[in-house]
Order: sequence, then structure tokens, then C-alpha cells
Amino acid sequence: MSKLVQLVYISRSNLPEMGRNDIIAPQVAQILSKSRRNNRARRIVGALYYGNGFFYQCLEGEEKDLLALYETLKTDPRHTDLLIVSFKPIEQKSFGEWEMKYVPAERDINRMLSAFGMSKFDPYRFDERMNKQMLQLLLRGPELAQDDFASGDQAMPVQKCACREWKLATLVLAVLLCAGLIRQVIS
Repeated sequence: MSKLVQLVYISRSNLPEMGRNDIIAPQVAQILSKSRRNNRARRIVGALYYGNGFFYQCLEGEEKDLLALYETLKTDPRHTDLLIVSFKPIEQKSFGEWEMKYVPAERDINRMLSAFGMSKFDPYRFDERMNKQMLQLLLRGPELAQDDFASGDQAMPVQKCACREWKLATLVLAVLLCAGLIRQVIS
């Protein structure tokens, strides 16, 4: 019987820089598109973050499938210096059905970096606590859907994480609706 595992690795990108942190390089969009197709067939799920020339990726699936995928990733010329940050057994997949979730949580990640005294995303400098925080951001962060990608020949703007703003707007709307309903009941 195969066991489920979670593999987290980091790497340095060999992709050309776009010059802005809020742009997804066309090559990253292609990686995501291909990963989603391939991972679906292997029943692998996970999440990817790309920033400051680094990849941070969490993969979950059957151990033999992840080890085979990691061997393939090691030969991919689009990145170098692959380093496994974590490899552990899991009870169930954390990323549900996401064949490859892309989390454009630039603002949240910058807040995390600031809290740890860092100004730029460099996962090679992360300690265990930072890796746990990063995984939490990948799990709860908003996802850039497949439909949001171009055909791969142009860069895509990254949607900024607006989780707090969305929650605040929802709360304000709920309060206004309740106030309106109460006013109607009293009248």
C-alpha cells in the first residue's frame, strides 16, 4: 500500500526576470498549465509560489509518484539548486483537488518576511517557522485560476491578495443589510 506524503522544495529560477513583482512570467504560466495537466493524471496536488527569482512548491500525493516527479524536476532547465525543505507522511491531502494552485499573495508574503526581518523573498534563508508560515499562506491564499492565464505568450498581472479587504467589505455589507431589515421590522 502506498502512502501519502507531502514534499516541499525550493529552487532558483533560470527564467528571465520580468522586472516587476506583480507579473507572472509567461514561462511560469506555462509551467502551471502543464503541471495541472500532468498532476491530474498522477493524482498529485499542491501549490506554487514564484517570487524574486525563486520557486517555492508544495506537492502532495503517493510517495512513489512524488519521488518520480522530483527526479524529473531535478532535470528541468528552468530552475536550479533544488532543495527539499520538507518530506513527510500525511493523513490526507491539504490542497483538495488543486492539481497546482498558484498563490499570488505578494502582500501577505511581504508581511511575513517583514515579521521575520527580511525584505526580499529568499526561501533559502527560511528557518522551520518561516517554512510553516509559508505553507499556511499557500493553503489559505487566493488562487489564480487557469482561466486567468494567457496562452503563455504574454505576462499576466498578479492579483494582489485582498483577503482582509474582502472580509471587511462583507462585514460592512452584512451590517447594512441587517440594519435595513431591522428598520423594516420596526416600521
